[in-house]
Amino acid sequence: MEEYNFNQIIDRQGTSCCQLGLLKQLFGRDDLLPLWVADMNFAVCPDITRALVSRLSGHPVYGYTMP
Repeated sequence: MEEYNFNQIIDRQGTSCCQLGLLKQLFGRDDLLPLWVADMNFAVCPDITRALVSRLSGHPVYGYTMP
């Protein structure tokens, strides 16, 4: 597993994320810390991205499957 960088800052402003995009609508202002939702500002671990790409490129139907 690759080492992960939790110090990388990812600006999610303008990306349609709920934690920032709904602040004004829900709380009447947009200068609050978005602690109301479990949303992360960290990139997905590269191992997870690779696993998803591998699965999706080998099986292009995105329906429901049995565990």
